[in-house]
Amino acid sequence: MIEFLKTNRTVIGGVIVAVLGLYSYFTYFSGSSSAVISSDEAVSPASQQLLLTLSRLNTIKLDETIFADPVFLSLSDFGVTIPPENIGRRNPFAPVGASSGTTTQVLPAEQ
Repeated sequence: MIEFLKTNRTVIGGVIVAVLGLYSYFTYFSGSSSAVISSDEAVSPASQQLLLTLSRLNTIKLDETIFADPVFLSLSDFGVTIPPENIGRRNPFAPVGASSGTTTQVLPAEQ
């Protein structure tokens, strides 16, 4: 018996690996329904409130006639345009004074 095990060691090892592989496949990938959440579980009040709020948001209808209203059209934009500024070094991480073929522009200090 011991000589049989010694001569067929690789075959026996392969069979054991195949059996373990089949076991793990059927255990983890068999599609058991235990991971599915059932509707019998208790629903928390916070989730009920969230669902109620979402259903209220879905019923909101926007009136688009406000955009044609003369008061809306008379509104003006008070946005500030940003003036273009001088560009700094091409590689800001290069050592100062390194000749990387680029020019360095110094921005004037604001006072």
